[in-house]
Amino acid sequence: MNLDVDFGTWYADITRRVDLRIRDRMQTIMQGSHPSIWRGRGDDFDSFQPHTLGEETTHIDRKASERLEDGFLVRKLREERMLDVWIAVDLSASMWTGFSPEGCKQRLLLDIVAVVGRSLLHQQDQLGVIGFDRTIRTVLEPFRSEKAFVNLLQTLWEFQPEPGTTTSLLPALQFFASHKGTGHTKRKRLVLVLSDFDTEDDWIPAVQRIRATHPIVPVWLEEPLPQTLFANAGLLTYRDVETGAYATVEPGTWIEWVQAHKRREQERCLAQLEATGTPILLVSQETFSVDRLITFLDEQLL
Repeated sequence: MNLDVDFGTWYADITRRVDLRIRDRMQTIMQGSHPSIWRGRGDDFDSFQPHTLGEETTHIDRKASERLEDGFLVRKLREERMLDVWIAVDLSASMWTGFSPEGCKQRLLLDIVAVVGRSLLHQQDQLGVIGFDRTIRTVLEPFRSEKAFVNLLQTLWEFQPEPGTTTSLLPALQFFASHKGTGHTKRKRLVLVLSDFDTEDDWIPAVQRIRATHPIVPVWLEEPLPQTLFANAGLLTYRDVETGAYATVEPGTWIEWVQAHKRREQERCLAQLEATGTPILLVSQETFSVDRLITFLDEQLL
């Protein structure tokens, strides 16, 4: 990453910021507030309680009930409260470019992964990661090791995408819809998809199918375009980092077209997601904050 800061300095700063924010939130985010997505029985014995009229008989403990002169005892089980958070990380070329290093979507992606991962480490929950561009590049099964987490962040910090790598969300979403991904487990799962969603995929139906079994949140990473670009520069030739195609444009007209195109596409996606009650988080360097992200995640797990 071409920034005027090294990895160690950045990691120490983001860790300090996260630790300060979650110190007073230990009982409200990712711990104790996320019951199992599987309704009914949990995994751990909690207590015996008297059976009441009209209550299901399937949980009656006959052996324990023998100690009673009258009535029956029901085994009450705790719901599973361990949490796996999966993050799908867009590694396509468009995520590693920008009009300034500080506004680069790579930095924003790193900040979000750091906040989520650090929060999970505090709560003894697990983080799983999928890296993708037009296909799945890597899968890290859920872990709770700080060493593995730091190695992950450093890998993302140093990562350089392959030239011409386009974005396809469908392989990553198919993983989450599969048995191996998140479809058949008693552990609570939350899936975050971090991308600029610069893709021609019709990805929203896949998100909606996954949401039927567990929470999934698209996190749309934005980079505001400059209002002016190379004033008085005349015509400019640029190269699309994903397709490799070259084009010659008038800067002002090109910026206006890009802004309008991105706005239309975002409005279309937001309307479809809102119609089905699917949450989405829009984040830019200007709107990013540790508190906002943690609060949003908390709301998804209630």
